Amino acid sequence: MSRDYFRHTIKALEELNRTTTYSMPILPDDDGYFDKECPNEDCLSQFKVNAEDWENLFSDEAVYCPFCGHTASANSWWTTEQLEQAEEQATQMISAKLGQALSRDAKDFNRSQPRKSFVRMSMKYKGPTHFVNLPAEALEEMEQKIQCDNCGARYAVVWSAFYCPCCGQNSAKLTFNNTIDKVRAKIKNLDLISQTISQYSKDEAARACSSLLESSIPDLVVAFQRVCECVYPQLENAKPLKRNVFQRLNDGSVLWKELVGNGYEDWIDDHEMQALKVLFQQRHLFQHQDGIVDQDYIAKSGDTHYRIGQHIIVKQSNVLKYTDIVEKIGNRVLGFLEGVAHE
Repeated sequence: MSRDYFRHTIKALEELNRTTTYSMPILPDDDGYFDKECPNEDCLSQFKVNAEDWENLFSDEAVYCPFCGHTASANSWWTTEQLEQAEEQATQMISAKLGQALSRDAKDFNRSQPRKSFVRMSMKYKGPTHFVNLPAEALEEMEQKIQCDNCGARYAVVWSAFYCPCCGQNSAKLTFNNTIDKVRAKIKNLDLISQTISQYSKDEAARACSSLLESSIPDLVVAFQRVCECVYPQLENAKPLKRNVFQRLNDGSVLWKELVGNGYEDWIDDHEMQALKVLFQQRHLFQHQDGIVDQDYIAKSGDTHYRIGQHIIVKQSNVLKYTDIVEKIGNRVLGFLEGVAHE
């Protein structure tokens, strides 16, 4: 069969063989935010950015993941859903273009056949010939809306964020407050979580609640450490920090005393200081001993409720107490950054 019969199809294939571009509109959600996803394969966290700020404030060269801090150019932050939809629609576009060409070739072939002939052939194409370029619909809104206090960019996340996606600033206040809110949310929702999982397994419900409580201990210590590590170097006459110095209460308190004239013992009362020591030592146990009490824990924490070999039991009331104390010290530290210490 002659190539002339398929000239439209051959032309379409030649055009598609060259660089073919496809553009799919992206819609913001009802709050005016675009969906984004971290391109770091170890993260892939999704978040949203205000559509106006994306156009007016964000740089083409660098956007930052609010969760892991990964940096990449602005055209790298498409979500998995957007890429899948774009791939599907691009395939549909190619199929439609080829379908149009095949349909035209079939019509040309049929018109070329002699009307009065003993043998007459006809050709018919059955397939897509039209394509509608649909915009990518936005995912549902995210409740936690944040505005960077450095560049003013607005973004939205689920749970805690640590970096501004526009300027990359690691906000000590934002990060600290997010962690405090996260811990309190765990405690607030424990009963609901227990009731929900208990419908399937009471054992699983108990394990889930216990795990949430235990995870609050390192969360609080890390929040304490990070806010101190972030604020301290920004103050005048601050010394170079040794690694993890703010994981050690005595060493950290001495640093603050030398810099601002007072330390943890001056910011909280004796009972709170004792509870803080217990918190830090329990974090060490969960990190290195699977929560099993040893002599070192009893000696350093002063906690005589346990014997060596027992497992630490974390209570809701204790987590809330620890949270209040860490928040109290964190606000004091953040007050130094603002130039005015909280009294």
